[in-house]
Amino acid sequence: MAMAKKRPLPVVNDAPEPSGIGRRQVLQGLLAGVGAAIPGATRAHPLSAPGPDAAAVQSAAEKAKAADWKPEFLDAHQLATLQALCERIVSGSLAARSDRFIDALLAVDTRENKQRFLSALGVMDADARQLFGKPFKALTEAQQNEILSAAAGGKPGREDWIWTPGTIVRQPEPAPPKTTTRDHFDNLKQWIAGAYYSSEAGMKELGSTGQMFFASFPDCDHEGGHS
Repeated sequence: MAMAKKRPLPVVNDAPEPSGIGRRQVLQGLLAGVGAAIPGATRAHPLSAPGPDAAAVQSAAEKAKAADWKPEFLDAHQLATLQALCERIVSGSLAARSDRFIDALLAVDTRENKQRFLSALGVMDADARQLFGKPFKALTEAQQNEILSAAAGGKPGREDWIWTPGTIVRQPEPAPPKTTTRDHFDNLKQWIAGAYYSSEAGMKELGSTGQMFFASFPDCDHEGGHS
């Protein structure tokens, strides 16, 4: 699978094995760059600043490594859907236990953020059933890629307004907020990418030197890119 282009991100102080504080800093740096790269973003992502506190991040990282790990928030079907999405959006993220890390953070997140995440999973599942008659987790890799490529190619709920030189400055009235399939995809992508690239494996992939983390955020790494 072809690797997608990388986007430069802020330099973040961190160590090769992220502590709670270090990993939180990485998450915020990553999500700041990702959010800026997504046009029409209507609200800050749950992992971006201020995001979860250092204790929550540290606890989630420790829980993800537990030999007797069990999900705290997601049910079996939701977890399997997230795991499939992890591998399609950022390959290697499942091996880095990104699904476990996300579940632990969601367990202590706000009701709104929990609902947004579950809604996003539900939309991917609904699209899969509509197109292929099966839940997302049961699709082939090619079918999953088709679902995600369509979602990534859709329009966000809010289009950025750009002034054209020589025209009267008259910004249109904002349309009522709405959430599109693209918005749901972007939400999932940021959760998964943030979880993986703030992990030890993800940081090494992006070039952690041990003292400074020179972040370069790649889009999901299979054909289409989902950017």
